[in-house]
Amino acid sequence: MPAAARRAIIITLVGVTVWFVAVAVWAVRPQSDAVPVGFDTTLLPAPGRLSSIDVECNSLFSRQARSDGPLPTLNVQPDGVQPLAFQREPCALVHQNARIVLGIDVLFFVGVVGGIAVITRRRRGVADDAPPVLATAPA
Repeated sequence: MPAAARRAIIITLVGVTVWFVAVAVWAVRPQSDAVPVGFDTTLLPAPGRLSSIDVECNSLFSRQARSDGPLPTLNVQPDGVQPLAFQREPCALVHQNARIVLGIDVLFFVGVVGGIAVITRRRRGVADDAPPVLATAPA
């Protein structure tokens, strides 16, 4: 195998491995979710805008998307205004989507490493560095 091809394979393996380690670090860290809660009329300087609350979620390897602790408190609205409420289950979508992304990343990593292994194995039998052998008739 030529030196340039070997170098390209090594650079690709190092790059994919660094990327996979970064994905693994992201996966073990706690996630967060910005859950919409409705129109908050107590916010300044722009009252009446759609707001959301950040909720701390578990990591992707946790069984539950969110710990059993209490949710963040919502601002109390003035009389006559619809109270704020969580408009979806906190952390469920973030946890589900992040697991899908992690699965795709793992499949991509396995595919790239497997493809490099197949290419390397097939090219091993071809001697690119050896000079071509010319068939000559016996003298």
